[in-house]
Amino acid sequence: MKGNQMSKIRTGVAAAVVLAAVPTTAVAAGVLVDHGHGPTVVHDTAYDQVKTQVHAWSSDGITRVRLMVTGLPAGQTFGAHVHTRGCGTDPLASGGHYQHSTDATVPLADREVWLDVTSDEQGRGVATTTVPWAFVPGTAGSVVIHALPTNPTTGAAGARLACTTVEFGG
Repeated sequence: MKGNQMSKIRTGVAAAVVLAAVPTTAVAAGVLVDHGHGPTVVHDTAYDQVKTQVHAWSSDGITRVRLMVTGLPAGQTFGAHVHTRGCGTDPLASGGHYQHSTDATVPLADREVWLDVTSDEQGRGVATTTVPWAFVPGTAGSVVIHALPTNPTTGAAGARLACTTVEFGG
């Protein structure tokens, strides 16, 4: 292999190591990537087997958020939302739903991140949503899985079952 080719390979490996060393937030080519693995806290012991991964990608003022869950009861739908603070042992520690805007003329579903997830027969589920805005740094800190599907009028989704801390927006 020529020296220049070897240099490119080493650079690629070094870049991969750097990204692996920064698991919560990584920036590449103008894309902000946020990650969370958990759950950080389980609020209902019936959900002790739940495992979560949250990934968010923001670029050019658009954000895509994906929630992947395993260990749920089969065939059920759970509300899940981005919340304002990180998780804590008190279910309310994660704060309320993150709202990008407080303008009441904007529909609630357009101001928040809703990730309702329906589990398959193995208890796995994936939800993805895209919003036309980016998180304001320091204002969104977790994804909470709730006991019920999201009410489209109020945004309510029942008790908080599990919470995964994610530092959205760096």
